[in-house]
Amino acid sequence: MFFRGGFSIFFLLGYIMIFIVAIIIIRPFRKHKQRLISTILLKLSYLFFLALFLVITYLLLFGNKNLNSGDNPYNSIFHIHSLLLLIAAVIPNAGIAIRKRVKKNRASYNIIFTMINLVLISYLLNLLISGRWMWL
Repeated sequence: MFFRGGFSIFFLLGYIMIFIVAIIIIRPFRKHKQRLISTILLKLSYLFFLALFLVITYLLLFGNKNLNSGDNPYNSIFHIHSLLLLIAAVIPNAGIAIRKRVKKNRASYNIIFTMINLVLISYLLNLLISGRWMWL
C-alpha cells in the first residue's frame, strides 16, 4: 500500500511539473500584436485541456474504480472511448507544437484548434462528471 501511495505522489508531482513547464513554454498571456484574441484563446483552451487530460490519466492510473453492480464496463480496450482518448492525447499536442510553423491563415488555425480543444474539453468533462472514466 505504501508503494502505491508513494508512486501516486511521484506521478502527481510529475504531472504538476508537466503543467508548469507547459505554462512556461506556452506563455499564455504574452500579447501577440496581430492575433491577440485567437492566440490567447488557443493557449488557454490548450492549458485547460491539458489540466483535464492529466486529471483523467491520473484517475485512470490511481483512481478508485468501484463500479456499481448494474454497470457494464467494456471488456476490450478497442472501443470509442479509447479511440477518443488516443485522439485527445495526440491532436491538441500536435496542434500546439506546430502552431509557429503556420504562417498563412494563422488566425484561422488558432480558431480551428481552439474549437478542437473545446470539443475535447467537453468530452473529458463528460467523462469526469458521468463517472465513465472508471469504465476505461
